[in-house]
Amino acid sequence: MPPELSTVHGDQSVEDLKRELAEAREQQAATAEILRVISSSPMNLQRVFAEIAASAGRVCDAYDATIYQVVGNSLRLAAHHGSIPVGPVGHFEMPLARGTVAARAVLDRRPIHVADLQAEAEEYPEGRDFALRFGHRTILAMPLTHAAAIIGEISIRRTEVRPFTDRQICSRPLPTRP
Repeated sequence: MPPELSTVHGDQSVEDLKRELAEAREQQAATAEILRVISSSPMNLQRVFAEIAASAGRVCDAYDATIYQVVGNSLRLAAHHGSIPVGPVGHFEMPLARGTVAARAVLDRRPIHVADLQAEAEEYPEGRDFALRFGHRTILAMPLTHAAAIIGEISIRRTEVRPFTDRQICSRPLPTRP
């Protein structure tokens, strides 16, 4: 059998391992860049959020990434990176209600992955309206925490129906508040 077809660790091919290594290196580079931005601008949250959004989109092969902060009973757009339209950073808000994927991730304290948001009128009526208006289909929303409190949410989006991989989705539930 040619070496490039041999298997390592059961069914994992050398090509799979090379791809995983490349992904790990890309994630490490993204993390290093975020840490660099934080250390050079520790008080500039807008710049930090913008770098996190850009890195999330790039690492997860998404067209777009948004970060929202919890402000009272709503989510306010804190950063946006990508080609899918959204409201103005710092001003665009949506209610913290179960009808959007972003808010559901915050309320349920867990990642929410929807393969085709435009087909989810019953489960996410407001989210579907946003998807139709802004043109996205697949979305992955992840709550952001600080000291066990949910402080915001990050979403990555694609304009076509193309679900994110298990590696791109963290499925561990977040701890509840003490």
